[in-house]
Amino acid sequence: MPTPLPRPLLGQSSWLDVRAWPLPATEGPLLLVTSPRKTGSAVQRNRFRRQVRMAFLAGSEPLRGQPWVVWVRPGRSAPPLDTICFQDIESQLRLALRRLPASDTP
Repeated sequence: MPTPLPRPLLGQSSWLDVRAWPLPATEGPLLLVTSPRKTGSAVQRNRFRRQVRMAFLAGSEPLRGQPWVVWVRPGRSAPPLDTICFQDIESQLRLALRRLPASDTP
């Protein structure tokens, strides 16, 4: 992980915290998903991780072949994980991936 951490792509007020940084010498994008215990039960956290993974795979076409690390976790203002639907995660993640700086593309 880089030090200091990159700024969130969606801003501090978003309920989804998405950060990304270029990674040298890899074949494609890498997804990191974390969800702390305080965000919900194990079932809720695992469901959140699966949904983020599926949304990333569905919307990562612009990143195909580019070595980016994308780190996703619930933000400070996130609602309970069991109330978040897949469409919300997908739209937030697509918005964040569109905000990746083109000039930093390796």
